[in-house]
Amino acid sequence: MRHLLPSTLLIAAVFAFHAFALQIPFLGNRLYSLEENTRTATAFKLRHVFHHGTGANATLHRRLDVPKSHAFEAGISEFYLSSVSKNVTRLSQRDPDFMESYLAYTRRPNSIKITDFDWIHERVRTPNISDPETLGTLARMTADAYVAVPASKDWVDVGEPYNETLGFGWDDKGVRGHVFADDENKTVVVAIKGTSSTLFDSDGDTVSNDKINDNLLFSCCCARISYIWTTVCDCYQKSYTCSQTCLEDALYAEDKYYRGLLDIYRNTTSLYPTATIWLTGHSLGGSMAALLGRTYGVPTVAFEAPPERLAAQRLHLPFPPVPANESTIWHIGNTADPIFMGVCNGPSSACWVGGYAMETQCHSGLECIYDTVKDKKWHVSVSSHRIRAVIDMIEAYNNTPPCVERSDCQDCFDWEFV
Repeated sequence: MRHLLPSTLLIAAVFAFHAFALQIPFLGNRLYSLEENTRTATAFKLRHVFHHGTGANATLHRRLDVPKSHAFEAGISEFYLSSVSKNVTRLSQRDPDFMESYLAYTRRPNSIKITDFDWIHERVRTPNISDPETLGTLARMTADAYVAVPASKDWVDVGEPYNETLGFGWDDKGVRGHVFADDENKTVVVAIKGTSSTLFDSDGDTVSNDKINDNLLFSCCCARISYIWTTVCDCYQKSYTCSQTCLEDALYAEDKYYRGLLDIYRNTTSLYPTATIWLTGHSLGGSMAALLGRTYGVPTVAFEAPPERLAAQRLHLPFPPVPANESTIWHIGNTADPIFMGVCNGPSSACWVGGYAMETQCHSGLECIYDTVKDKKWHVSVSSHRIRAVIDMIEAYNNTPPCVERSDCQDCFDWEFV
């Protein structure tokens, strides 16, 4: 249950997814400390899977705890993540109650646009994105989030009680987060599940719901790219004219993925209140991780994520007033992936044919782009979007690419939002 602060208090404050996962074993993490000359190794293990319902089951939220007695002995025995200390600018107050109250406030009619946030500057540990092994490990963690969830009686209700008469299957609808933690619970990594689709060779039971969220997040106006398309919201008014308020409300709706992720983050931080949180994800999961990372100012590594800056602006997420190189949101992608590059659109594209209205082109944060077309002679294809291709790509390079802000980017320039 969310507890919203009174708007006056809020304004004043502002102005002041278990056994299935064992199939992909993640055992280790080595954190390289810049403040210490020694290297310390601790084990990163899958601790929980959160699954949040959407649509008619939006109030359902459950957690599956993975017993520590499960030994990850098969396959790769150990993974390593390196970290660095980085200057970060983020909101001084960013607990879930405050942030959800702020987000709810921005939805109110005639609400005052808040721009003068109370920012703080601090040093935090972040993933070392210049280390290929670290990127490869995070990519494998995101791959784990795609593993199918078998039936289990061990789910714990953290939302409204599960009613079996609804016919709700845990793989049927919803958003999923896999929570990994080190032995001392100092660092927690949450991997968000991405899009399941035959288009990306990852078919699954969440396909229809994933497509609705994709088309809402990455289209200019509810996937209204042609009169023959079925829209995912009712914000279209007339030719190239769309209701801005309607779009904002649709993105923040209770039955959409973003709201589900807010609950997953809230419950993760309640389990690990003193831990440093990192987020990661692939495809839709990467974009959702980036939105969540921007909401709470936590380090995020997104793989082949569709451009999400427009969605972040529509949700009124906080953008720190700092140079781009101080961002802690990194978008890892490659030039052969038309979805990441924002060019998978138009009647001849695979996305259009598959029913995906991928119109946005701008990422928030930094883009770290492998030039696989030039370096590896990859052909531009949605097959380059797959998480398996990402893992192979990272392993094929000795170094990671530079991470820069794309400044010459504009989304939906031919639309008017009223």
